[in-house]
Amino acid sequence: MKKSVAVLVFALLLAAAAAMFVFQERHLIKQNPLSRELPFVSLSRAIADQSGNLYVIDNSKKTIHKLDKEGTLQYSIHSEAGRNGELFRFNDMAVDELNRLYTVRTLLDPYGLTVKSEQIVRYDAGGKLERVLFNQDYNDPKNKRYRIGGLKSPQIKQGELYFFNDEVSKVTEYRFAEGDAEPRAVYAFNLPGNKYLAEIDGITAGSIFYSARSGEIYQALADGTSRMVYPLPGLDRTRRNFPESLRLDSAGRLVFIDYNSQAISRLDPAQPYIIEELVNTAKTEASGISIPYEKTDISLSPDGGIIIVDDTQMNLRTADGTLKPSLQNARYSAGYVAYRWMFWTVAALGVLLILFAFRLIYIDLLDRRTSLLFKQAIVFIPAVAAAMVLLSTLIFNNFVSKMDEETYRELSLLAANGQNLVDGDKLEAIDSPIEYRGETFNAFRQKINTMFDNNSDSANRGFYKAVYKVENGLIYRILEDDDEMHMFNPFPMTDENSKVASEGKVMTGGWKDDTGVWNYAIAPIYNSAGNIVGVFETSKNMESLLSHRRELLQTIVRNIVGISAGLLAVLLLMTFIQLSSLRKLRRTVGDIARGNWDTAVNIRTRDEIADLGESVNTMAERIREYIGKVEALSQAYYRFVPQQFLRFLNKDTILDVELGDQVEQNMSTMIFNIRSFYMLSKRMTPEQNFNFVNSFLKRFGPYVRNNSGMINKYSGAGFMALFPGQADDALKAAIEMRREVELYNTHRANSGYRPVDIGVGLHKGPLRLGIIGEEQRLESNVISDNVNVSTILERLTEPLGASILITDSIVQSLDGSSGFQYRNLGLIQVGGMKEPLHLYDVYQGDPDTIRTLKDKTRARFEEAVTYYQVGRFYDAREAFLMVIKQNRQDKAAQLYFYICDEYFQKGTTEDWNGTLSVS
Repeated sequence: MKKSVAVLVFALLLAAAAAMFVFQERHLIKQNPLSRELPFVSLSRAIADQSGNLYVIDNSKKTIHKLDKEGTLQYSIHSEAGRNGELFRFNDMAVDELNRLYTVRTLLDPYGLTVKSEQIVRYDAGGKLERVLFNQDYNDPKNKRYRIGGLKSPQIKQGELYFFNDEVSKVTEYRFAEGDAEPRAVYAFNLPGNKYLAEIDGITAGSIFYSARSGEIYQALADGTSRMVYPLPGLDRTRRNFPESLRLDSAGRLVFIDYNSQAISRLDPAQPYIIEELVNTAKTEASGISIPYEKTDISLSPDGGIIIVDDTQMNLRTADGTLKPSLQNARYSAGYVAYRWMFWTVAALGVLLILFAFRLIYIDLLDRRTSLLFKQAIVFIPAVAAAMVLLSTLIFNNFVSKMDEETYRELSLLAANGQNLVDGDKLEAIDSPIEYRGETFNAFRQKINTMFDNNSDSANRGFYKAVYKVENGLIYRILEDDDEMHMFNPFPMTDENSKVASEGKVMTGGWKDDTGVWNYAIAPIYNSAGNIVGVFETSKNMESLLSHRRELLQTIVRNIVGISAGLLAVLLLMTFIQLSSLRKLRRTVGDIARGNWDTAVNIRTRDEIADLGESVNTMAERIREYIGKVEALSQAYYRFVPQQFLRFLNKDTILDVELGDQVEQNMSTMIFNIRSFYMLSKRMTPEQNFNFVNSFLKRFGPYVRNNSGMINKYSGAGFMALFPGQADDALKAAIEMRREVELYNTHRANSGYRPVDIGVGLHKGPLRLGIIGEEQRLESNVISDNVNVSTILERLTEPLGASILITDSIVQSLDGSSGFQYRNLGLIQVGGMKEPLHLYDVYQGDPDTIRTLKDKTRARFEEAVTYYQVGRFYDAREAFLMVIKQNRQDKAAQLYFYICDEYFQKGTTEDWNGTLSVS
């Protein structure tokens, strides 16, 4: 369990690390790992450095890419979101000799319409943000900036940064040198009356040129005044030839885009009546390229070329006038491709780790012994969370659908009211950009803004408004909530706006781009004659609208979360309460399982668990009764088959014993018997015999068990015992039983019964214990010749005048032989055995008189035995005679004496080998 938890925690930690990495690089999710090219999706600006590297603003001004000469991507800079949902966008760039990038970063409101602030920021050569150099806030609600602010034209000259700040009626130039704390104002000039800055280029007063939003180009002079250089009276240009993307080349000439002529033109202020078309439709067709002139921008490269950017493609006109093929993609470097694969590998590993964690939780951990509360929690919490997500998704999708319907109705109504906001006759009278912010223009904007600004509800803010003029079957921009768009820029014809311009229908639709999801409605604008002279458009960014609708959705989600959490808490509480009864029941069952049979459970809840508790109590009572019977039966079994015997066979219970189970052991074998029991039993009735035998065995059996022995078999008034431990245990048991005989005889004498005597034979050697019989009748048994030796020893105790006879195998196995009293009887040849037995007479338990005499004559006796064994029968006879004189009851000495006398008188037989033959 602990190992599984450790593996789960480790897997979750790795998954969390993978998730953090994926989140930090989440912009890679939209990129196909198999693609080696990055397509341009919405270009707006491109510049080049001294080494030929390109810096492009892409992705609707949200990303800056750096490309090398071959078009390989070096790095990308991604705009982040503001703290309150605002949007950062890049609007212009410059690069110095150290390849540090300076950019105008604009902060828009959450709707992506009005400018909140602008910054000049610098990135190092690797694309990392270094610092913010200049910040400009736009807090005046009366002077709103739409889409772009007032910071314009960052340029590098001799390692110093120059840029301009459009202050509506005044323009200030700033310079930032290395080591400066902040940019310093170095030059300022006032704009001509009713003129508004569009674009500006140049650095030194007198060589600074700018375009006005009304279509003129002015030169800013050293005294702060301005001189118009385009269009001059008599110039072959109309007011529709609006100069876009104004740039000043190294020779002081002006290069700009003329949307009306669909050309890139160049003007030398010294010769203002000569305008060159550097790029036009004929030249592009001849070069096999196409420039749509819809969102076109140009910049001048250090080598004199012109970089032409148009939405999804980039073209280059070299200094010699050659147009190179369009570049529509950036190539990924090998390192970036590898990094992107690493990203997807980490993401895949994170998914696999999460799946592995789910497997651990929902298969391994749930399959283990874990708390039911934990199991319910990890099942119900994800289930409730999934249900909450599903419910929230359904609510969100329903809101989106409802909001789409509501928005389309609202936009259609607003668009249809455009003819009341815009006077068609006055719109028809607007003929050129010269009327930018003129009386008619301002009247239109004031009416439109008044109607939309009167409703300050946050859910109804963020509308994008535009007025277009229909002229000769074409549509031109007149007024928009985008300061980048100039008057009379052609607007692309679509099926929707052509139906509005030709049939007067109100059309609705939507599109999705990198700025969000938009819904729009367009409606015709009529003049007094009833002719369609314009189109009014109102659109709304649904992402911004949904951001407000989500507040209500978040409230619903919070309520769902609260209700779900409450229900989950109640469920877990009820589970906990139920589990308290189950835990009590489990403890009781555990106590019963541990053998505490008197345990009872008391559950007070009146439900199924209480019924189960009563059933457990009944079961425990039945188990107690059954266990009592089983224990009694087991004890009865152990009386027939000792537990030690089962342990020798490596069996836990008698139920495990099978026919043929056997094991070989080296043990001491004891034969214990009452002498002349047959004669004794004849004087008793059968009942008296049973009572006597049971009483006798009950008195002497414990001595065996107390000395680590076991009684293997009863035979008459005796038994066979086995001692698996030390031989000392067997000898101690024999001595103690011999002493107990004396005490037993005293009691018998007091009761008028004759005394009894015993014989004990002890021998040690290998034997085999096992189960014999047949399947329906089993019995434990010992099979060994050593058992026969012990039986013979017991039978020899009487003729040798000993109570306890032991062999030399016992003597050699004794750990404390000095603590026992015994004497050497020599080699005894027993009938029926090939080899003689080396026997010893243990007299330690004999009555005091006998024990004292044997101990006193022990040395002389053993000396005589030695004489006998070497054939010195005379010396042996004399020695045994001296023993007999001191102990006339010594049968062993008497037996040896008679044999010695016979051998001394008659001699030995041929097969005599120094043994004493006893039958």
